Formats: sequence, C-alpha cells, structure tokens
Amino acid sequence: MERSVPVCRHLARLWMDAEDITDDSTRSAALLVISELMTNAIIHTNSLSITSRLRKAGGWLLVEVQDEGGPVFVPHPRRAGYANEYGRGLALVARSVQALGTRLETDGGRTVWARVSLTGSRHAEGFQQYSPKDQRSSP
Repeated sequence: MERSVPVCRHLARLWMDAEDITDDSTRSAALLVISELMTNAIIHTNSLSITSRLRKAGGWLLVEVQDEGGPVFVPHPRRAGYANEYGRGLALVARSVQALGTRLETDGGRTVWARVSLTGSRHAEGFQQYSPKDQRSSP
C-alpha cells in the first residue's frame, strides 16, 4: 500500500497537466492533500480499497480520498508535540486549502475532502463534517 502514495501523486500531476492547472500553489496544495490523506487512510484504517479523486468545480479543485471506514472518530487537525514524528498531516493540509471536511458514506466508508483554489489563494474555512444525508450537497 505504501507505494500507492507516490503513484497517486504522479497520476495527480498528470491529471493537472491535462487539465491545464499550472498555478504552483494549487498544484503544491493538491499534491500535499493527496499525499497526506492517502497516507492517513493507509495508516488509520484497514481498508483494502482506497480511492482518490480530483475534479474541477467552478474556481476550485476538489480533492477527495475515500476509504472503507475505520475508527468511529472524525479525523481533525491537531498539534503534534515538538519531538513527534507524526500528527502534523491534517494541520498542514488545513493550512494549505480553503476548506477541509469529512463525509461518512452510506456503505460505511469515509471520504475526506479538501477544496483548493485554482488561483492559489488560501482562506481556510476550517474543518467541516457531513453526515450521509449531506453527502449530495458536499463541496
């Protein structure tokens, strides 16, 4: 599974090239999001299948990573201790995107998503949680 993260980053680069997404801030943020969310899904769930998606929506790039579910807790950014090697991923993602949230799927899976500006501006709205009934109206 650990080899899947670099593959996802590579495929994301190819997709952004094909979609003519050239803003360096947008590309960097999207690659950070893919890396961190895929890594979290691998480490914190027992998922055999993890899916990442990128799509344009208006002036935004929506990055999603869906796993098969796991612990009932909702992932959220936290502060890692000075000597900790882990625990900074979602905090870094939250500072690099305009919105970050999670959605529980009707099949028991979980999708963590991030909204990245296609123009590179950064005005984070914080972490948002959606229930299954809200999934149709998520970003």
